[in-house]
Amino acid sequence: MGFIETQSNGKQRALDANGRTIGFFDPQQGTTKDAAQRTIAQCNLLASLIFDAN
Repeated sequence: MGFIETQSNGKQRALDANGRTIGFFDPQQGTTKDAAQRTIAQCNLLASLIFDAN
């Protein structure tokens, strides 16, 4: 199972079970981005990315 870490600037990063970054959430913009920094949603979907990665 992966996990979500909150960075000191408030942004969140989702990592898979192997520690690879699979996405980011920026609360100021309200957007979730994939590992390539492409916007994939206008809300926080990091938990879904972790679920899909397994």
